[in-house]
Amino acid sequence: MATFGDLNIFVGIGRLTRDPELRYTPSGKGVCRFGIAINRNYKNQDGNNISDTLFINVVTWGKQAENCSQFLKKGRRVAINGELRANNWQDKEGNKRVSYEITARSVQFLDLIKDTDMIPEEFAGEDITEEENIEDSPDSEDEIPF
Repeated sequence: MATFGDLNIFVGIGRLTRDPELRYTPSGKGVCRFGIAINRNYKNQDGNNISDTLFINVVTWGKQAENCSQFLKKGRRVAINGELRANNWQDKEGNKRVSYEITARSVQFLDLIKDTDMIPEEFAGEDITEEENIEDSPDSEDEIPF
């Protein structure tokens, strides 16, 4: 009998809901957080057009985090490839809470930013996609500076 391993892959395209926030861990590694909105349009059983928006938090690490902070702004379109992670904590009342975010393996900038003067000439014409191994991400929330 064949067995299959688990799979945790996220692929999505959306627009930034806020400007990226870059911080550094105590060891000096960049951590960038931002949110994206993914829109879904469909017709319901009554034939009415329905718009649904999914809001997702994204975290990037290292050089990729620095690039996202430098070149992305609210409203920009990105393609994210990564994995879903859960963050568990207790709130002030002692209740157990959980939130989910995507730890990005790669972030592709989809807007034509060459024409907006947001990209230095040395990158003109290049794809500014940084890929970083998720294994480089800390497993502990203690390492995350926010």
